[in-house]
Amino acid sequence: MTNHPRRSEGWLAALLLAGLSAACVSDPLRTTSQSGGTGQPTGGGAVGTAPAGGAGGIRFSTALGGTGGASVTGEQTTFTLPMTAYPELELDILFMIKNSPSMAPKQARLAANFPLMMQVLENRPDAMDGVSLPDVHIGVVDSDMGAGNGSLGGNCGRVLGDRGLLWGNDPNNPIASVAANGASPQANGCGLNSGARWIEDIQNPNGFGRIQNYTGDLSDVFSCLAQAVGTGGCGEEHSLQAVRVALNPQQVNCDKNGQNCTDINMENVGFLRPEAELAIIIISDDDDCSVQPSDPDGIFQQVNPGDTTSLRCAARGHICNGQPIPNYDPTNGYTGQGFTANFADCTAKDSDMTGVNGPLPLIPVSDIIASVNAVKSQDHITVAGIIGWPPDSSLPGVVVRNQYQIGKESTSQLPQQQALWDYMPICEIPSITSSDGNIYKAYGGLRHKEFIDAYGANGSYYSICNTDFTDAMDIIVGGPLLGLAAQDCVSYPLLDTDSTTPGVQPECQALLVMGSTQTPLPECMDPNSQLPLDPTNPQTTNVPDTARPCWYLYYDPDPIDGCLNTYMNQRITLLLSTGQTMPAGASLHMSCLTCPASDPDCSIQDP
Repeated sequence: MTNHPRRSEGWLAALLLAGLSAACVSDPLRTTSQSGGTGQPTGGGAVGTAPAGGAGGIRFSTALGGTGGASVTGEQTTFTLPMTAYPELELDILFMIKNSPSMAPKQARLAANFPLMMQVLENRPDAMDGVSLPDVHIGVVDSDMGAGNGSLGGNCGRVLGDRGLLWGNDPNNPIASVAANGASPQANGCGLNSGARWIEDIQNPNGFGRIQNYTGDLSDVFSCLAQAVGTGGCGEEHSLQAVRVALNPQQVNCDKNGQNCTDINMENVGFLRPEAELAIIIISDDDDCSVQPSDPDGIFQQVNPGDTTSLRCAARGHICNGQPIPNYDPTNGYTGQGFTANFADCTAKDSDMTGVNGPLPLIPVSDIIASVNAVKSQDHITVAGIIGWPPDSSLPGVVVRNQYQIGKESTSQLPQQQALWDYMPICEIPSITSSDGNIYKAYGGLRHKEFIDAYGANGSYYSICNTDFTDAMDIIVGGPLLGLAAQDCVSYPLLDTDSTTPGVQPECQALLVMGSTQTPLPECMDPNSQLPLDPTNPQTTNVPDTARPCWYLYYDPDPIDGCLNTYMNQRITLLLSTGQTMPAGASLHMSCLTCPASDPDCSIQDP
């Protein structure tokens, strides 16, 4: 049984064999000849020449391998197939991380999970049968978009808050900046280059290696940025609006000459790439309360005795059993004595319901979806939410409520709030508190879920009351959006040039083609035996970097993505130097001698 690293054998094995890339031969272009004839590979390669009158021995040579010593009989088939490298996945990931005070008790759990999320990304199985980091842009935005005209003061006193700016090391603008003069200065600007507003880690388009706009470890840089958002933002969360604005930098109100424009987040220009897939990850413990900056309905200016702003957002932004939340009046606030419904029967309210609870003061989720889809086709977007949602009830120490409730929260941080009607949490972990006594709680994210559900199979959500958030990254990295390109295998039996050596000893020519440059590649050899790698158990780690790149044959019977319908499950693989990936635009051209399966030289059975 082969121990070649495959996805089904776990990503750890692939990491231990860093630098491995695979490519397979499919639909070969064939020329055939009977014994005694000549088979010439299309585009050059191995040449088989029979002796005159030849009903038997064929000796052949290749541009790479010199002269082989095996004699073979029967039909000879050669093929050449240009094998273009699977294009490096381009992925733009936007993290929206809520930064209001209620997130304080979640900080330790988030800090533990942020590096793990990057490790999932770095260990992504790729189309070359190894693991590699995609070409990534990683941006972080927070939920602080202010609250109307700022009259609420305090954390909500800044009109537009952080405006949907991507967090970065920007010395020219302190908003959402980790520079020394920024709003949240961090040591060495979190490792980002000065002026960078997002993380960039991409394949060098002109050759091997990667281009990065940071120093240090990716996990450390991302963790630093993600934690720099803090917990001092406005508690009237505009998480969906922040996503919308972050992805739509623009200039408005320009004069007739296109000058003197008003810039909206022009620092974010370049984060989105035209050919890249887009992934959005929302991390929040409360529902979205996105309102237009003008706050036309005055939802943030109302001071209704007896209820909280969170309740105002929920009561006017949710419905249960198809009906508005009862006993709520936009002018007088909540006038009931509590409300309970099955949480599964409640959804976001996305349009006005005449005469009931007043007009919808929140930005319709459908409008935000339309704005996001305007910058990227919906089938190229994946969304994951780590949000307020009922978690697994078996989690120890977690209080789970499967009901939508309006009540009075006796554990509110501020004593004066304990007497107010409020939107009650869907889950909480009483044993986890912040330094100021704030309990770990989460509130049902019905608007978040409506946004996520719009992306069908490419949308998923998880409870922020879970202990592990890597599932969300697994969906982004391994979900339908990033489905791996189909791999093909060697469709014809390869000619065995040495029947005295176990396994098939193929005769192939390989060229790595980059533009007009063609580089011949040798077969990978075991440095100890000086023989080709055993196709049943190719010990690629024995091949030093100085002998790479090279190619080798192995048998891949993997039930999920192996070469199940080909002769002896044969696959040809390219082995790159440690840390290298196939350059964008490169291709691998293979020419190999093949023969009928009935030929004894093609019927080798490994001992």
